[in-house]
Amino acid sequence: MIVDIGTANGIWALEMAAEHPNAQVIGIDLKPPMIQQTGPKNLRYVEANIFERLPLEDASVDFIFQRAMGNVIRKDKWMHVLREMYRVLKPGGYIELVEADLWHHNPGAVQQAFDSFMQEQCTEWGLDFVFTESLSSQIEEAGFESLEHRPLDVPIGEWPRDTELKQFGFINKEIHKSYLRNRKTFFLANWGISSEDYDMAIQEVLEEFEDYHGFTRYNCWIARKP
Repeated sequence: MIVDIGTANGIWALEMAAEHPNAQVIGIDLKPPMIQQTGPKNLRYVEANIFERLPLEDASVDFIFQRAMGNVIRKDKWMHVLREMYRVLKPGGYIELVEADLWHHNPGAVQQAFDSFMQEQCTEWGLDFVFTESLSSQIEEAGFESLEHRPLDVPIGEWPRDTELKQFGFINKEIHKSYLRNRKTFFLANWGISSEDYDMAIQEVLEEFEDYHGFTRYNCWIARKP
C-alpha cells in the first residue's frame, strides 16, 4: 500500500496508481478530490485530519509520501505526524518527505523584509519557520533509521548560465510572482503597507532575485522503519 499524505489535488496519488496497478494507493487530505469514474481502480481518496489518528491499520503501509506541508503542520504537531507514519508503516517500509525552506536564500533587502514578516506570522500561527533544520533529528527521534537528507537548490530567475537551470529559474520566478500577487490582500491587511508600495515591493523583489542570485532550497528526507 502507498499513501500520499496531504494529497491536495491528488495528482501524485493518481500517477502512482497508474504506474503501479498492483498496489493500493490512498490519498489523504482534509478536503480530498473526487475520484473520476475513469480513474484507476486501485486509487481511493480518504478524508482525514493528519493531526488525529490516521484511518489506517498498524503496520499496513509500504510507502508514505508527503510534500509541501511545512506551512500547515504546527511546530507542536510534527512529532505526532511522524509517529503516526511510523505506526502505520510495515517494518522495512519507507517515508519520503519533500519540503522547501520557508525562507529565501541570497535575499536582497526587500526579500529579507518579506521573510522577516513571514517569520513573525509563522510564530503567531504556531509554525516553525526553520523546521527544515530540525526535521532530520525529529525523524530519527520518531524511530526511523537509514535516514538520507538530500537538498536541491533551484534558482529563482534567469541568472544561471546553465540553460536548464535558467529554465527552472524562470518557472520558479513565475511561481513566486504569482504567489506574491495572489497574496496581496493578505499582506495589505496584515503588514500595514499600501497597495502602491506593495506593487513596488514585488517589482523590487523580482529584480533582487536576479541581482543577488536568489534560490529556493528543497529538501528530501527518506527514512525506513526498522
